Amino acid sequence: MFQETILQKRDQFTKIFDQLTHSISWSVDKRVRMSITSQFMSTERDFDPKAYLYVIDFIKREEGWFSSLPYNTRYILAALLITQFEDPYKAYSELKECYEVLTNNKFRKGPYTYLSAFSLLTHKKENGNLAEQAQRAMEIYKAIRSRHFFLTSSDDYPLSVLLSQSNRSIDSLMEDIEYFYDFLSKHGFRKGNDLQFLSHILTQGQPERREQLAETTARYLEAFQSEKVKIKGMHYPALGVLALIDTPENTLADVIKAYSHFNESKLFRWYKDMSLLVAIQLYVQQIIADNSVLSVGIATSIQTILQAQQAAMIAVISAGAVAAASSSNGGGN
Repeated sequence: MFQETILQKRDQFTKIFDQLTHSISWSVDKRVRMSITSQFMSTERDFDPKAYLYVIDFIKREEGWFSSLPYNTRYILAALLITQFEDPYKAYSELKECYEVLTNNKFRKGPYTYLSAFSLLTHKKENGNLAEQAQRAMEIYKAIRSRHFFLTSSDDYPLSVLLSQSNRSIDSLMEDIEYFYDFLSKHGFRKGNDLQFLSHILTQGQPERREQLAETTARYLEAFQSEKVKIKGMHYPALGVLALIDTPENTLADVIKAYSHFNESKLFRWYKDMSLLVAIQLYVQQIIADNSVLSVGIATSIQTILQAQQAAMIAVISAGAVAAASSSNGGGN
């Protein structure tokens, strides 16, 4: 089924990407535009350039001149609101409420707290108290930071909010995170923030199966490498998502085929790292669409993980672009 539609999805991706590029700006990093396109691809809604621009302009007006929301994050936030809610304008108002609750609980103002607010909005506990969930998320963040001080920063906020939904004790969650980090660092994964991100993701699996889940993740790395696919740190979270779904024996052939098809496209020819991410995301979305395969809870968590991964990647790309521009300007003076 997946292979029957992958060429169609590739063409659809190119179409939305072109529409998006004409709607916003060529100056926006191409990888950012690809990431936003993949967000629209994750739903069956048609991309409406005018509606998208209206939401962006609405957010810009509401935020004002002194907002801590960078324009790249504004673009991804608009895409998330459109694709996840029937009324993105109402959803934005609710998101701002979540943002204020988080900042009142010592989350620093900035793009990652906006993305954390989106995570809180889409994962509010039923009949739960937002302030209590935000407080628990901050406690989890502090616990992570106490163990990996130099790796932990505000880009860990969104997943801290996701982890706050768990009824498990914080000590239990931290134990699993440490287990995954230590195990995978000994099985080919480089230590660093990407591996920490991956370790957080794997805690969404069943605690009693953590050894099996860690081994499956390590096998994914080996399997991709055996196919001559270069795995970078930016791909680590995607491997974790695949491991939560199934084993390499059941998924790799479809993902590799999709990856090959996207690499044939002019759009992806020089962005094979993005091509792999898009191929994995489209495959995962296909699996999520089959409700008989995953539980509603894990499917929802995976959706949030994919959004958090995209947002983190966009922030990294944006930061790199700003640094490059600053260096260029400084060198010319």
